[in-house]
Amino acid sequence: MSELAELSVPDFFSDHMVLQRNTEAKIWGTADPNSEVSVFFKDRTFRSTANRSGQWEIGIVTGDADSKGAILRIESGDLGIEISDVLVGEVWFASGQSNMVFTMDRVPDYKTVIAEADYPAIRMFNASTVTAVEPQDNIDGDWTACSRDTASRYSAVAFFFARHLHQELGVPIGVLKSAWGGKPVETFT
Repeated sequence: MSELAELSVPDFFSDHMVLQRNTEAKIWGTADPNSEVSVFFKDRTFRSTANRSGQWEIGIVTGDADSKGAILRIESGDLGIEISDVLVGEVWFASGQSNMVFTMDRVPDYKTVIAEADYPAIRMFNASTVTAVEPQDNIDGDWTACSRDTASRYSAVAFFFARHLHQELGVPIGVLKSAWGGKPVETFT
C-alpha cells in the first residue's frame, strides 16, 4: 500500500447523521486512485471504484424510516471508516440569513422548550460559518441528537420545523443548517 493511502468523506457523513428514507442516498469521498470502495449498511453491500483522481461515489438503498441507530462502514483496501448511530428518515436543508441563524437560547421564553427537548430522532448538523470563492468539498460541522444539552444551539426555525415534522410523521428528522446573518447566499452555499 502507498504511503499516501487515503480514505475520507466530508464531515456531514458522520456519527448521528440521518439518511433520506426510501431512496438511493449518495455517499462520496476520496480514496486511493482506481481502488475499490465498499459501503456496508444494514446487511447490504454497495461497491464502486475510485477514479484516477481518487474520487468515488456510491448510491446506497436506505429503505423505510428507522429510528434504530445503524452503522455505516466504508472500506477501501486496508482502510476503513465507521459511522455510528445512523438513522433513516426525512432530511432537510435549512439555509438563510439572520432568521435562520437565530438560536433557541436567545429567547428567554424558550427555556421551558429547551428543558423538555428530548427528541433523539431529531438530528441537526450545524455547518460552520466560512466563506469561499470556489466550491468546496467539505465544511466543518457535526451532527447532534436533540436534547436539553444541544437544543439551545439549534436554529429556532429549524428546531420548530423539525419537531413539527417529527411529531406529525413519526420518523427521524435530520436538518443540515448552513446559515449566516447578513451574508449573500452565494458565500456559504
